Parts: sequence; structure tokens; C-alpha cells
Amino acid sequence: MTPSLADLRAFVAVGQLQSFAAAAKVLHLSQPALSRRISHLEDQLGVRLFDRTTRSVELTLLGRRFLGQVRNVVDGLDRSVVSLHDVAHLEAGDVTVGCVFSAVHHFLPPVIRSFREQHPRVLVRIIEEGADEVLASVKHGEADFALNYTGMQDPEVEFTPLLKEPFVLACPHDHPLARRRSVRWEELARHPYALVSHESRNRVLIDQALAEVERLPRPVCEVRHVSTLIGVVENGLALAIVPQLALPAKAGTVVGVRLEAPSIMRTIGLIRRTGRSLSPAAAAFAQLLTRASRARGKPAGRK
Repeated sequence: MTPSLADLRAFVAVGQLQSFAAAAKVLHLSQPALSRRISHLEDQLGVRLFDRTTRSVELTLLGRRFLGQVRNVVDGLDRSVVSLHDVAHLEAGDVTVGCVFSAVHHFLPPVIRSFREQHPRVLVRIIEEGADEVLASVKHGEADFALNYTGMQDPEVEFTPLLKEPFVLACPHDHPLARRRSVRWEELARHPYALVSHESRNRVLIDQALAEVERLPRPVCEVRHVSTLIGVVENGLALAIVPQLALPAKAGTVVGVRLEAPSIMRTIGLIRRTGRSLSPAAAAFAQLLTRASRARGKPAGRK
């Protein structure tokens, strides 16, 4: 028969303390109850573990050997239970969040700050990549969940929409178009502008939306990452087409102007593996992120 954990824990306590009275106090048991557990364990094992007198308790030779084998197992199990408790109560653990480059600075800093204030002992990891890489990080279990604009049709992930955002024309703050409320795509023919390359999922959205547009002006520059487009604008090299969330959070050298005819939108959502539960830390972070995104709604401070 397999000894119970309670009987083994009682044996370890008596063996280490060499006292039934001290062990009973530590285990919050009466001495008779503790004696019954030791007797039960000895009956199951078919050996005597302690030599008892009215004044002392000593381990037998077999008892000393058994204590050396069992003590680390029981202590390790107790540490595992404590560790699991800490993780469950957000006193330890970690959370890994994926996020597309263009949404990192808009979404994550305030949420990380709030999460750290509430759970300072939980490690936060961020995987900032392109849309395909972020989707893969969730599907492969590398990230607990992610912020992405792809995955709606993927059966391996659940997509929860958070907000819709438009693509805008990023301009230097002193550019003539920066004072406009909107700009038509055809007007870009008079201005050099830059786009992300065809390797980007953002470019796929743009090309699909512009498939029916005639006399579309050709970009003068292509880059792989949206963040690079902001640098292109800041250095006065060209205007750029970017998702609104990619604009600098603080008003300054770059502003965004709404693009029309057509307007192009993308939906940012929270993606997670279908049918998989989130850890307590991941669930708490996802809840904060969802609240923050819905409180903000449409990104503010943009034209």
C-alpha cells in the first residue's frame, strides 16, 4: 500500500524533531492523533521506524535510512505547493505577452505600469515582432496571449476585438498637409511618400483596399517595419502611410492626417490559443489590457 502524504509528513516531523510533543505542535495535531499516524505508517511498511520510551524517541536504523530518502521528497513537495500558491495568488510567476511593433508603445507601457504596481513580484516578458511572428508565438505556446491584427480566421486562436484604427498619413508637423483634416490617396502623387514592404501584413491590408484605385501614386521608399517609417518622416525624407497607433504618443515632430478614398482600417485584438486557459498572471494582465483599450476606445490626440 502507498503511504499517505499526511503520514509521511508526520514521520518527517517526528524524525527531525525527535519529539512527538514538538512535532504535534508544528503539525497542529494532538499527540494521540500523531501517534496513530506513525503507527499506521509502520503497519503499512511492516517495519518499526522509532524506538519509543517514556522519555525519548529515537529513529531505528531503518527509520534513519527512510528519513534520508523521504525528507527531501516531502520538503520538495511542500515547496512546490507553496510556489504554486504564490503563482495562483500573483505573488510570483511570469506572463509573456506578444505584440505587433506598431501597437507596443500605445498599449503596453501604461498597462505594464499598472500591473507592476499591483503585482510587483510577477515578471512581465514582451515579444515584439511582426504580425506573423506574433501569431506564431501564441500558437506555439511561447506567448500566453498577444495583441495582433491577424488571426481572426485562424481556428487555432481565439480573436477578441479591442479597437479599430485607421491608417493615416504621417507628416512632419510643419508640412502643408499636416494642417489638413483629411487627404485623398490620389493627392499623394504630388508628395514623396513611403510604405512598408510586401513582407508586412500591413502592406497586405493596404494593397487589398487599394486594388480598385486607379492612378495610384507609387511610393518612393519601402521599409520592413512601421517604426522605421516614423524615422523616415522625422528626418524629412518622405511622408508615410502608417497605422494610427504607430504615431508618437506625444505631440511633436510627426502628426497623422486621415486618409480617404478609400479609408483603410485594421482591427487590433487579443489573441490566445483556442481552448487553453490563461495562467492567473496572464489572465490579470489580459484583463487590465482589455479595460485600458476599451477605456481609450478610438486613439486620442490624432487628426
